[in-house]
Amino acid sequence: MKFDLKNLKLFPSVKQLILLVENHIGSNEKEAHKAASEFTHGFATPEVFKGAKNIRLQGALKQYNSVFDIPPGLYDTYADFGGLPGGLSNTSAIIQLRIEQGVGRRKQIWLTEGYEGRLWYYTFHTNEQSYNPEGWTYLPRIQEVWAGTAKTAGDILTLNQHMTHFKTIRVWYELDDGISRICQEFESNQSFNLREIDIFNGSAGANLFEIRVTRNSNTQLVITQNKAIGLDGKETTSNLRIRKIEGVA
Repeated sequence: MKFDLKNLKLFPSVKQLILLVENHIGSNEKEAHKAASEFTHGFATPEVFKGAKNIRLQGALKQYNSVFDIPPGLYDTYADFGGLPGGLSNTSAIIQLRIEQGVGRRKQIWLTEGYEGRLWYYTFHTNEQSYNPEGWTYLPRIQEVWAGTAKTAGDILTLNQHMTHFKTIRVWYELDDGISRICQEFESNQSFNLREIDIFNGSAGANLFEIRVTRNSNTQLVITQNKAIGLDGKETTSNLRIRKIEGVA
């Protein structure tokens, strides 16, 4: 019996098979599968799969002139391009990037410095004016490293981790007649002097206070002096005391 597609009425089935093959393979013979996109189903590349699983793509991105040219995704890469904060541009430093694109083609970029762990954030609109702060925003990482009361010479403040983990420290202190605590910031892992003035101290004149704090080690500070002097030059009792220290990375 002669095989006849027309008599067997297979043309609709063949056309359907051809359509399925074209959708599967794509527009040319070199494509093994039709890639998925944000609008259509398809086969995922390793890059698409890693992005869906929040796995960073590793490797250099030297093909881009600026961080703002890099498409959305997660990257573990090197600072081989411009537009980066903190003097990182074109330094080849290890960085991690999270680049997101949202409504209105708004882009948000999260950057982590690989060595020091500092966090940076940048947001902008690519097709309209942005109402966010211009430029990169540094996101400080703040941790409490000590809490208590320290005011007497010889008092030791033992921190819960190395001061080398931080750029600065925030020292919270108070006076007996103070309404709220006050904060000053100092370079981390260094000795420092904390100074304050109390004008309305319940007596005539005003008092000047100074606590001197010495670094013993990466994790220990000691108060070496806590003095108060009135405007008349006479020494008086100091009611200045340290209550909390925070590390700022």
